[in-house]
Amino acid sequence: MIDESLIIFLILFSLYAIPGIAAQGDPRVSRILAMGTAAHTPILTYWFVNEPSTDPTVIPIKVWGTVSGSDITRFMRIYFPRSFEELLRYDFFFLASVDTTFITPKNQQWLYDVLHEHPRAAVNTRSIMSGVSIYYEPWRDSILSQAFPNDVEAVIADQTNFQGVRGPLVINDDPKIPSIMKPYKRMLEPMFTDYGGLNTVPRQGSVILSYTKNNQGVGSPVPGRIAHIFYWNWSRSITFTFRDKPNDAFWSPMSLSNPYSTDIAMNAIWWSTGKELPQDPFKVHEYRRLVFDYAIQRSLLISLLEFAELFGADGSRIYAESNTIDEEKQKSGELYLDRDFDKAHEAIQTAFKDLVNLQDKSMRLKNRALSWVFLAEWLTTMSTLMISGVILWTLMVKKTLHRETTSTRWRK
Repeated sequence: MIDESLIIFLILFSLYAIPGIAAQGDPRVSRILAMGTAAHTPILTYWFVNEPSTDPTVIPIKVWGTVSGSDITRFMRIYFPRSFEELLRYDFFFLASVDTTFITPKNQQWLYDVLHEHPRAAVNTRSIMSGVSIYYEPWRDSILSQAFPNDVEAVIADQTNFQGVRGPLVINDDPKIPSIMKPYKRMLEPMFTDYGGLNTVPRQGSVILSYTKNNQGVGSPVPGRIAHIFYWNWSRSITFTFRDKPNDAFWSPMSLSNPYSTDIAMNAIWWSTGKELPQDPFKVHEYRRLVFDYAIQRSLLISLLEFAELFGADGSRIYAESNTIDEEKQKSGELYLDRDFDKAHEAIQTAFKDLVNLQDKSMRLKNRALSWVFLAEWLTTMSTLMISGVILWTLMVKKTLHRETTSTRWRK
């Protein structure tokens, strides 16, 4: 069986093949510093790398599989901002079940100061980062945990309910709260009738966007309700806590449970960084799906052309046409960043259809190239058959080269 993470990495490889919009210095684009368990970073990359409105830096920061502690130390040294001023360039910080011990005290202080002194946004996932003490105790002791709305001390202290209680998911539809999750309430609640995760204890002032219900009275501030996604305004920033981790069923694109996970994550980022939420979230959802499908389709197109070229096909004209279609795809991204979602959707639809048509041309090119291969093989086979037949006929039927043997007599 193929490992789930390998499948995601293969998907991401196809996404990286698509040239993106230059985000450097573009005020329409949010710069994101995302750190998480090595198992989660492919999902974070899936969310951000092909989203026109984000410019991500994704760093594994918890050992998993073949990713070792020395690997993480090296990644942090290379990719984590080397100065406070460089860290200030980021708009949103995503901490996905991180191992805080890999963030130096100085860097933790930098992150804290950025959120405290500047209008930024952030999220931490899996309640208190982990259900294992070697991970949640460093998070509890970190100054950085003070910036997030989950009360780490209260969660750890309540060992009876530490693991939480499973139950049906409810999305808060209060008209006073932002529409980060509300548009998807009707679709998602029937999908998650038995969902769980570590317990959470929202601090005073938190706004709860979703929660799970239970009959045991576990939950705060309302007994029987365990907060799932919630946020608060802390100092000059907005920070979130997610009860679950990115590879849980609610978030992971590989679970196929929640087709709106990327939309919810992006809505949280957009709203907390001061961007207006879309009036038609489903049009935006469809746009993102087409962008992802475009990336997969283009990757297949390139693979098909490379295969055809192995047999002598000339794919230069198709490459030129694909570059023109890529420009149309880029224009759809510009429209998307300008918040003209209707035209962006129309543009990506057209680009995707053109790409599908181009793949049909590539298939015909491949078939023509292979037809000569098949013809050559057929001629070779038939020539061999004919030569063998002539030789066989000459030897066994006509017998012109056949001479009967005679007996040998012994003479004295």
